[in-house]
Amino acid sequence: MKNQNSPETITIQDQNFGNHAEHWNLLSSNPASEVPHWLGLALDAPIMPMGLCDQEQDMAQDFWLIQGPSGQAISINQIIAVENQKPRALKTAFPSFESPYKYDAKIERIITCDSATQAVLRLSLNKDTVVYAFDNLFSVNRCHYDKNQTYQVQFNAWAYELELVSDDEKIIVDDPASIKHHRALNEILAEHNGIAPENLQELINDWQPKTPEDHEPVT
Repeated sequence: MKNQNSPETITIQDQNFGNHAEHWNLLSSNPASEVPHWLGLALDAPIMPMGLCDQEQDMAQDFWLIQGPSGQAISINQIIAVENQKPRALKTAFPSFESPYKYDAKIERIITCDSATQAVLRLSLNKDTVVYAFDNLFSVNRCHYDKNQTYQVQFNAWAYELELVSDDEKIIVDDPASIKHHRALNEILAEHNGIAPENLQELINDWQPKTPEDHEPVT
């Protein structure tokens, strides 16, 4: 099933797409023994997300995406190859978690692999902001993305390394677009008691500086 309005798609070999070893290493000092155990626990309380699909028949028939355990802060995602409605092989697995950071975005490009199980999306948030992000639901949504459609996306990230910095060390942001985004985000969150509204990206796009200080670099 091919969507005529599908975004530009770039396909690379599966072995060159990369794996999720570093993600598992963040969660365990012994992933070789713990990850298989987690995969089993995930199947005890599984969820099969439908993504953008309205009905089960709209979903890809060659792969299942299984998430679990249900109700946990971190989900274990397993993409399983299917033949004749029977599971045949685990293609890949990766952890994910829910994020409170939601934005409106258009999908400009899809970078996927030969098996079409995974992808990185080039997302346009506005005329000044482009983000490349791994898509947790690509195996479910891959036939339904429309380059003309605006989607609500959630952003999260894993921290691979944290280090203590000196008290006098500062990061100065002097890019005008970044300053505007930072000031707008802080003001909007303050007005909404720290909770991101559903139209956060729209409010950020519409926000305008009110004082000379709003144009100054951010530290």
